[in-house]
Amino acid sequence: MLNNYKHHVLASEAEQLTADYKTRNPSYPTHKGMDFVDDAGKCVIVAVADGVVESCRNDVVGVDHKYNTAGNYVRIRHPNGTYTRYLHLETGSVCVKSGQTVKAGDKLGIMGETGDSYGKHLHFDVCIDGVYVDPLPYLMGTKGFGNVKPSPSDPVDLRKGDKVELKTAPLYVSSTVGKKSGTITGTYYIYADGIINGRIRITTPKGCADCTGWVNAADCKSDKPAEKPAPAPAQPVALKVGDKVKIKTGALTYSGTRLASWVYDAVFDVQQVGTISNKDYIVIGLDGQITAGMRAEDLIKM
Repeated sequence: MLNNYKHHVLASEAEQLTADYKTRNPSYPTHKGMDFVDDAGKCVIVAVADGVVESCRNDVVGVDHKYNTAGNYVRIRHPNGTYTRYLHLETGSVCVKSGQTVKAGDKLGIMGETGDSYGKHLHFDVCIDGVYVDPLPYLMGTKGFGNVKPSPSDPVDLRKGDKVELKTAPLYVSSTVGKKSGTITGTYYIYADGIINGRIRITTPKGCADCTGWVNAADCKSDKPAEKPAPAPAQPVALKVGDKVKIKTGALTYSGTRLASWVYDAVFDVQQVGTISNKDYIVIGLDGQITAGMRAEDLIKM
Protein backbone atom coordinates (compact mmCIF):
# COMPACT_ATOMS: atom_id res chain seq x y z
CA MET A 1 0.00 0.00 0.00
CA LEU A 2 1.32 3.46 -1.00
CA ASN A 3 0.33 6.43 1.11
CA ASN A 4 1.65 9.26 -1.06
CA TYR A 5 -0.72 9.20 -4.04
CA LYS A 6 -1.81 12.72 -5.00
CA HIS A 7 -4.70 11.49 -7.16
CA HIS A 8 -6.95 8.57 -6.29
CA VAL A 9 -9.13 6.03 -8.10
CA LEU A 10 -10.80 4.68 -4.92
CA ALA A 11 -13.09 6.90 -2.84
CA SER A 12 -11.50 5.47 0.32
CA GLU A 13 -8.09 6.80 -0.83
CA ALA A 14 -6.65 3.53 0.49
CA GLU A 15 -5.41 1.85 -2.71
CA GLN A 16 -3.66 -1.46 -2.11
CA LEU A 17 -1.71 -2.63 -5.15
CA THR A 18 -2.22 -6.30 -6.13
CA ALA A 19 -0.67 -6.27 -9.63
CA ASP A 20 1.71 -3.59 -10.87
CA TYR A 21 2.35 -2.09 -14.31
CA LYS A 22 4.37 -4.34 -16.66
CA THR A 23 7.87 -2.87 -16.20
CA ARG A 24 7.65 -3.41 -12.44
CA ASN A 25 5.88 -6.75 -12.64
CA PRO A 26 8.18 -9.63 -13.74
CA SER A 27 5.42 -12.21 -13.21
CA TYR A 28 3.00 -10.30 -15.50
CA PRO A 29 5.16 -8.31 -17.96
CA THR A 30 2.25 -7.61 -20.35
CA HIS A 31 0.00 -6.02 -17.71
CA LYS A 32 -1.05 -2.63 -19.11
CA GLY A 33 -2.22 -1.05 -15.89
CA MET A 34 -2.30 -1.30 -12.10
CA ASP A 35 -4.73 -3.45 -10.07
CA PHE A 36 -6.11 -2.19 -6.76
CA VAL A 37 -8.23 -3.40 -3.83
CA ASP A 38 -8.90 -1.99 -0.37
CA ASP A 39 -10.58 -3.03 2.87
CA ALA A 40 -13.72 -0.93 2.46
CA GLY A 41 -16.10 -3.69 1.37
CA LYS A 42 -18.33 -2.04 -1.24
CA CYS A 43 -15.48 -0.06 -2.70
CA VAL A 44 -16.45 3.05 -4.69
CA ILE A 45 -14.47 3.80 -7.86
CA VAL A 46 -13.88 7.48 -8.67
CA ALA A 47 -12.48 9.50 -11.58
CA VAL A 48 -8.79 10.25 -11.16
CA ALA A 49 -9.15 13.65 -12.91
CA ASP A 50 -11.59 15.88 -14.79
CA GLY A 51 -12.71 14.63 -18.20
CA VAL A 52 -15.51 13.36 -20.43
CA VAL A 53 -16.83 9.80 -20.40
CA GLU A 54 -16.01 8.44 -23.86
CA SER A 55 -17.59 5.02 -23.35
CA CYS A 56 -18.83 2.71 -20.62
CA ARG A 57 -20.60 -0.60 -20.06
CA ASN A 58 -22.88 -1.74 -17.27
CA ASP A 59 -24.51 -5.05 -18.30
CA VAL A 60 -21.73 -7.67 -18.17
CA VAL A 61 -22.64 -10.40 -15.69
CA GLY A 62 -19.91 -12.50 -14.10
CA VAL A 63 -16.47 -13.55 -15.27
CA ASP A 64 -15.72 -13.74 -19.01
CA HIS A 65 -12.13 -14.57 -19.95
CA LYS A 66 -12.76 -14.59 -23.73
CA TYR A 67 -15.08 -11.90 -25.05
CA ASN A 68 -16.13 -9.21 -22.58
CA THR A 69 -12.72 -9.12 -20.94
CA ALA A 70 -12.98 -5.56 -19.63
CA GLY A 71 -16.22 -6.42 -17.88
CA ASN A 72 -18.21 -3.38 -16.88
CA TYR A 73 -16.01 -0.36 -17.35
CA VAL A 74 -15.69 3.40 -17.76
CA ARG A 75 -13.29 5.08 -20.24
CA ILE A 76 -12.62 8.79 -19.73
CA ARG A 77 -11.01 11.25 -22.14
CA HIS A 78 -9.05 13.94 -20.32
CA PRO A 79 -8.37 17.50 -21.54
CA ASN A 80 -4.87 16.80 -22.90
CA GLY A 81 -5.98 13.77 -24.93
CA THR A 82 -4.99 11.19 -22.33
CA TYR A 83 -7.46 8.36 -21.64
CA THR A 84 -8.02 6.44 -18.39
CA ARG A 85 -9.96 3.20 -17.95
CA TYR A 86 -11.59 1.62 -14.89
CA LEU A 87 -12.35 -2.09 -15.50
CA HIS A 88 -14.22 -5.04 -13.91
CA LEU A 89 -16.90 -2.92 -12.17
CA GLU A 90 -19.90 -4.51 -10.46
CA THR A 91 -22.88 -5.27 -12.71
CA GLY A 92 -25.38 -2.41 -12.68
CA SER A 93 -23.15 -0.12 -10.61
CA VAL A 94 -21.85 2.18 -13.35
CA CYS A 95 -23.48 5.55 -12.68
CA VAL A 96 -22.19 7.68 -15.58
CA LYS A 97 -23.07 7.80 -19.29
CA SER A 98 -21.13 8.34 -22.51
CA GLY A 99 -20.65 12.06 -23.17
CA GLN A 100 -21.03 13.00 -19.50
CA THR A 101 -18.53 15.45 -17.99
CA VAL A 102 -16.98 14.28 -14.73
CA LYS A 103 -14.75 15.89 -12.13
CA ALA A 104 -11.90 14.36 -10.19
CA GLY A 105 -13.39 12.30 -7.35
CA ASP A 106 -16.80 11.80 -8.99
CA LYS A 107 -18.25 8.32 -8.46
CA LEU A 108 -18.07 6.02 -11.50
CA GLY A 109 -19.25 2.70 -10.04
CA ILE A 110 -18.46 -0.07 -7.56
CA MET A 111 -15.48 -2.44 -7.60
CA GLY A 112 -16.51 -5.83 -8.95
CA GLU A 113 -15.43 -9.08 -10.58
CA THR A 114 -16.67 -8.94 -14.17
CA GLY A 115 -14.83 -9.76 -17.38
CA ASP A 116 -11.34 -11.26 -17.35
CA SER A 117 -10.97 -11.00 -13.58
CA TYR A 118 -9.62 -13.36 -10.95
CA GLY A 119 -11.08 -11.89 -7.76
CA LYS A 120 -12.74 -8.56 -7.06
CA HIS A 121 -10.46 -5.62 -7.94
CA LEU A 122 -10.10 -2.47 -10.04
CA HIS A 123 -7.86 -2.48 -13.11
CA PHE A 124 -6.80 1.13 -13.82
CA ASP A 125 -4.77 2.13 -16.88
CA VAL A 126 -3.64 5.21 -18.80
CA CYS A 127 -3.44 5.44 -22.61
CA ILE A 128 -1.82 8.08 -24.84
CA ASP A 129 -2.17 7.92 -28.64
CA GLY A 130 -3.15 4.26 -28.46
CA VAL A 131 -0.20 3.26 -26.22
CA TYR A 132 -0.69 2.18 -22.61
CA VAL A 133 1.75 3.96 -20.31
CA ASP A 134 2.74 3.69 -16.66
CA PRO A 135 -0.15 5.01 -14.49
CA LEU A 136 2.03 5.63 -11.43
CA PRO A 137 3.31 9.13 -12.38
CA TYR A 138 -0.29 10.22 -12.90
CA LEU A 139 -1.34 8.93 -9.49
CA MET A 140 1.71 10.56 -7.88
CA GLY A 141 1.01 13.87 -9.60
CA THR A 142 4.30 14.10 -11.50
CA LYS A 143 2.30 13.91 -14.74
CA GLY A 144 -1.07 15.52 -15.32
CA PHE A 145 -4.15 15.52 -17.51
CA GLY A 146 -4.10 19.08 -18.90
CA ASN A 147 -6.55 21.94 -19.12
CA VAL A 148 -10.03 21.88 -20.65
CA LYS A 149 -9.93 21.66 -24.47
CA PRO A 150 -12.45 20.77 -27.19
CA SER A 151 -13.67 17.23 -27.73
CA PRO A 152 -11.37 15.36 -30.15
CA SER A 153 -14.29 14.32 -32.30
CA ASP A 154 -16.10 17.64 -32.65
CA PRO A 155 -17.29 18.22 -36.24
CA VAL A 156 -14.67 20.14 -38.27
CA ASP A 157 -14.35 21.48 -41.81
CA LEU A 158 -11.18 19.47 -42.45
CA ARG A 159 -11.72 15.89 -43.58
CA LYS A 160 -9.54 12.98 -44.66
CA GLY A 161 -8.12 13.60 -48.14
CA ASP A 162 -8.54 17.41 -48.07
CA LYS A 163 -5.60 19.33 -49.55
CA VAL A 164 -4.14 21.99 -47.26
CA GLU A 165 -1.46 24.65 -47.62
CA LEU A 166 0.92 25.08 -44.70
CA LYS A 167 3.16 28.09 -44.12
CA THR A 168 5.94 27.68 -41.55
CA ALA A 169 3.70 25.54 -39.36
CA PRO A 170 5.10 23.65 -36.32
CA LEU A 171 5.20 19.88 -36.86
CA TYR A 172 4.39 17.56 -33.93
CA VAL A 173 5.00 13.88 -33.21
CA SER A 174 1.47 13.33 -31.94
CA SER A 175 -1.64 15.10 -30.70
CA THR A 176 -0.21 15.55 -27.21
CA VAL A 177 3.60 15.83 -27.20
CA GLY A 178 5.96 18.63 -28.19
CA LYS A 179 7.57 19.59 -31.48
CA LYS A 180 8.92 16.91 -33.79
CA SER A 181 11.30 18.93 -35.97
CA GLY A 182 11.01 22.66 -36.48
CA THR A 183 8.45 23.85 -39.01
CA ILE A 184 6.85 22.53 -42.19
CA THR A 185 5.79 24.36 -45.37
CA GLY A 186 3.98 23.36 -48.56
CA THR A 187 1.05 21.28 -49.81
CA TYR A 188 -0.13 18.31 -47.74
CA TYR A 189 -3.25 16.21 -47.25
CA ILE A 190 -5.34 15.43 -44.19
CA TYR A 191 -4.55 11.86 -43.14
CA ALA A 192 -7.60 11.21 -40.91
CA ASP A 193 -10.76 12.95 -39.73
CA GLY A 194 -10.81 14.47 -36.27
CA ILE A 195 -9.04 17.28 -34.42
CA ILE A 196 -7.42 16.37 -31.09
CA ASN A 197 -6.19 19.15 -28.81
CA GLY A 198 -6.35 21.53 -31.77
CA ARG A 199 -4.10 19.33 -33.93
CA ILE A 200 -4.77 17.19 -37.00
CA ARG A 201 -2.75 14.50 -38.79
CA ILE A 202 -1.30 15.23 -42.22
CA THR A 203 0.48 13.25 -44.93
CA THR A 204 2.43 14.06 -48.10
CA PRO A 205 1.18 12.29 -51.26
CA LYS A 206 -2.57 11.80 -51.10
CA GLY A 207 -3.44 8.36 -49.80
CA CYS A 208 0.06 7.71 -48.45
CA ALA A 209 0.03 5.04 -45.75
CA ASP A 210 2.73 6.79 -43.70
CA CYS A 211 1.68 9.86 -41.78
CA THR A 212 4.05 12.85 -41.80
CA GLY A 213 2.93 14.11 -38.41
CA TRP A 214 0.55 16.44 -36.61
CA VAL A 215 0.04 20.18 -37.16
CA ASN A 216 -2.24 22.76 -35.59
CA ALA A 217 -5.59 22.72 -37.37
CA ALA A 218 -5.52 26.52 -37.34
CA ASP A 219 -2.43 26.39 -39.58
CA CYS A 220 -4.27 24.39 -42.29
CA LYS A 221 -5.73 26.56 -45.05
CA SER A 222 -8.12 24.77 -47.41
CA ASP A 223 -10.16 26.80 -49.91
CA LYS A 224 -11.53 23.69 -51.62
CA PRO A 225 -11.44 20.03 -50.52
CA ALA A 226 -9.43 17.72 -52.70
CA GLU A 227 -11.41 15.49 -55.00
CA LYS A 228 -12.55 12.41 -53.10
CA PRO A 229 -12.19 8.96 -54.65
CA ALA A 230 -15.40 7.09 -55.41
CA PRO A 231 -16.53 5.02 -52.42
CA ALA A 232 -15.68 1.35 -52.51
CA PRO A 233 -18.63 -0.93 -53.23
CA ALA A 234 -20.33 -2.34 -50.16
CA GLN A 235 -18.84 -5.60 -49.01
CA PRO A 236 -20.97 -8.58 -48.04
CA VAL A 237 -21.05 -8.89 -44.26
CA ALA A 238 -19.64 -12.24 -43.24
CA LEU A 239 -17.68 -11.74 -40.05
CA LYS A 240 -16.77 -14.32 -37.48
CA VAL A 241 -14.81 -14.36 -34.22
CA GLY A 242 -11.09 -13.98 -34.95
CA ASP A 243 -11.47 -11.98 -38.18
CA LYS A 244 -9.35 -8.84 -38.61
CA VAL A 245 -11.30 -5.66 -39.37
CA LYS A 246 -10.93 -1.89 -39.70
CA ILE A 247 -13.58 0.69 -38.86
CA LYS A 248 -14.92 2.85 -41.69
CA THR A 249 -13.79 6.45 -41.27
CA GLY A 250 -16.34 8.48 -39.33
CA ALA A 251 -18.39 5.48 -38.17
CA LEU A 252 -19.85 5.63 -34.67
CA THR A 253 -20.21 2.81 -32.18
CA TYR A 254 -23.49 0.83 -32.13
CA SER A 255 -24.73 3.08 -29.32
CA GLY A 256 -23.80 6.26 -31.23
CA THR A 257 -20.59 7.12 -29.34
CA ARG A 258 -17.89 9.01 -31.23
CA LEU A 259 -14.46 7.40 -31.58
CA ALA A 260 -10.98 8.90 -31.32
CA SER A 261 -9.35 9.52 -34.73
CA TRP A 262 -6.57 6.94 -34.25
CA VAL A 263 -9.19 4.16 -34.08
CA TYR A 264 -9.92 4.44 -37.81
CA ASP A 265 -6.31 3.55 -38.68
CA ALA A 266 -6.08 0.50 -36.41
CA VAL A 267 -6.80 -3.16 -37.19
CA PHE A 268 -9.00 -4.93 -34.63
CA ASP A 269 -9.97 -8.50 -33.80
CA VAL A 270 -13.61 -9.59 -33.93
CA GLN A 271 -14.31 -10.84 -30.41
CA GLN A 272 -18.06 -11.51 -30.57
CA VAL A 273 -20.80 -11.68 -33.22
CA GLY A 274 -24.48 -11.29 -32.44
CA THR A 275 -27.64 -9.45 -33.43
CA ILE A 276 -29.62 -6.57 -31.93
CA SER A 277 -32.98 -5.64 -33.52
CA ASN A 278 -32.20 -8.00 -36.42
CA LYS A 279 -28.93 -6.18 -37.20
CA ASP A 280 -25.46 -7.66 -36.83
CA TYR A 281 -23.69 -6.49 -33.66
CA ILE A 282 -19.92 -6.99 -33.70
CA VAL A 283 -17.70 -6.63 -30.63
CA ILE A 284 -14.12 -5.67 -31.61
CA GLY A 285 -10.97 -5.18 -29.57
CA LEU A 286 -7.19 -5.23 -29.29
CA ASP A 287 -4.93 -7.48 -27.23
CA GLY A 288 -7.91 -9.20 -25.61
CA GLN A 289 -9.47 -5.91 -24.45
CA ILE A 290 -12.80 -4.67 -25.84
CA THR A 291 -12.68 -1.44 -27.85
CA ALA A 292 -16.29 -1.05 -29.02
CA GLY A 293 -19.50 -2.65 -30.20
CA MET A 294 -20.05 -1.84 -33.88
CA ARG A 295 -22.56 -2.36 -36.68
CA ALA A 296 -21.31 -4.94 -39.16
CA GLU A 297 -21.78 -2.53 -42.08
CA ASP A 298 -19.33 -0.08 -40.45
CA LEU A 299 -16.51 -2.64 -40.50
CA ILE A 300 -14.17 -3.62 -43.33
CA LYS A 301 -12.89 -7.19 -43.31
CA MET A 302 -9.12 -7.32 -43.81
